[in-house]
Amino acid sequence: MARLSVTRRRTFAQQQHHAQTDEAGNQWLSIEEAARLLGVGQSTLRRWSDAGLVPVYRTAGGHRRYREADLLALLKSEERPRRRLSRKALVDLSFALYHSQLTAQVASRPWYSRYQPEHLAELRALGRQLVELAFRIVNRAVDREELLRAGRTIGQRYGEISAQAGLTPAEAAEAFLAFRAPTYLAITQFAEREDIPTRRVLRLLGELTILLDEVLLATLRSLEPDTSLTRSVS
Repeated sequence: MARLSVTRRRTFAQQQHHAQTDEAGNQWLSIEEAARLLGVGQSTLRRWSDAGLVPVYRTAGGHRRYREADLLALLKSEERPRRRLSRKALVDLSFALYHSQLTAQVASRPWYSRYQPEHLAELRALGRQLVELAFRIVNRAVDREELLRAGRTIGQRYGEISAQAGLTPAEAAEAFLAFRAPTYLAITQFAEREDIPTRRVLRLLGELTILLDEVLLATLRSLEPDTSLTRSVS
């Protein structure tokens, strides 16, 4: 989309919206009006807001409101929001993606109903730990062996929980693949927003794949039957 000048956008906004003005003189826009002013879609503006890249406020009824001065300041700088995501923001983004795009798909799988509420709560906590490991890859704060050990520990617990729920190894693998998807989505969106060079993105995804493969292998190993007892008896 071609960029509009600040003057043109200001005129466009004045013609197209009826901003609410508070006692301090601040003009507040709905998400539709704010997206129109910035020249982006509402879904894009929601993602920027949820990641903390664009200031957003909530009404008592939970509706998003944007201060016009904040948006005009962004336009004046002629820059898209590029503020680096914090660890918490990346983790929150991952789980927002999971809940918005994947929950319905996962919840329809036969194995999902066999997880008890306490299982799901622990799986969510483990998922956050996994995303935080991914964050360390992105920020190059990586001790490779320490990272892989931490990943294997998470995988082992994934497997133990799946075994308690009565999942087969194939079902546990399918569950893991579903639960890991938000990690890839979050990293990809992070790379797009930060304009990370393609070569580095490929390297990051390669390192992330190595980590997640180790997690999956540890998950499956923990589901293998303990043959040591059988051998000792025979």
